[in-house]
Amino acid sequence: GGSERKRRGKRDRQSLSQEETASSSSGLSRELVLHIVGASVDSELWGWDGTTTSYTHNEMLDAYAEASTNVLSYMKNFIDSVDSIRLVFVGPDCPKPRRGSGGGGDDDDETSVCRLDKSIPGSKTILHIETHCCNYGEDTTLPDPDAIIFFNPGLSCTDYDWSKALSAASSYESSTPFLITTNTEMEGFADIKCLVDGGYVDSMELPTYILETVDVESPSDSSGYNDVEEEDDDVEQNKKFFLCENPYAGLRVRQSGTMANDLYVKSRWVMGGLFQRGGDVVKKKKKKKTSKMVDKSKKKRKESQEKGSDRKKRRKGGNPALI
Repeated sequence: GGSERKRRGKRDRQSLSQEETASSSSGLSRELVLHIVGASVDSELWGWDGTTTSYTHNEMLDAYAEASTNVLSYMKNFIDSVDSIRLVFVGPDCPKPRRGSGGGGDDDDETSVCRLDKSIPGSKTILHIETHCCNYGEDTTLPDPDAIIFFNPGLSCTDYDWSKALSAASSYESSTPFLITTNTEMEGFADIKCLVDGGYVDSMELPTYILETVDVESPSDSSGYNDVEEEDDDVEQNKKFFLCENPYAGLRVRQSGTMANDLYVKSRWVMGGLFQRGGDVVKKKKKKKTSKMVDKSKKKRKESQEKGSDRKKRRKGGNPALI
């Protein structure tokens, strides 16, 4: 079925990489797959309309190929080599192949993808770019991602509904890393709250200062284990979530179309973490479990207060002012 097709993509890539590795004796090698969700022609695709005759397609290829050199440099810390990087752009505003476009795919198949390939400068790695004109989660033929990226999705904006996309992102067999950018820090905290409230990230992995800022009850408070005022520094540093200024953001300052005094830089802030497998399902289970733990904590607190009261009553000759 669809789930089998979805899983097959990643297994094929891994087994193929192992065969190539065995033949080349150069160590572990594989393909890095990145999903860019909510992509559009005017933004992430630089105006590329899906054809090889478009004047923007070379500019887009060159830009992503150059950016991929940084990715390869970073990946060398973890893996011997990367055969290819596949950027999978998904969104209803992505281009579709057109007859005679040269963009790949079947001209008669409106659901087919647009594809472009380019060698990454200074390496033997190939960059593959493909677009899927659909909502994220509708196409079950996508290769499993190594990471999922959202550029300025506006998760907290009521004009958009990202629930299906986020559910799809948290439905893979293992927790998938993600990056989400926002224009401002305030938007970043608002998007984090949406992720936590929807059960798409585990609040246990969020640093304490973020939980306090987004007004989410910390796991220690909900479980009754709130005797320790501050968490251990090592625990905080090892949490798999971050929010910080984006070191790769541009410098162009823009003005809001709705608020004249609102200036911002696109994708100035970036957050990253792991999607929690199950999304809303996990959220509902956690809510029931937390409710039981809170009730148990209240019961223990009440019993402790009653015992303290009894001890005070049993005191003899004590100073009433101290009881």
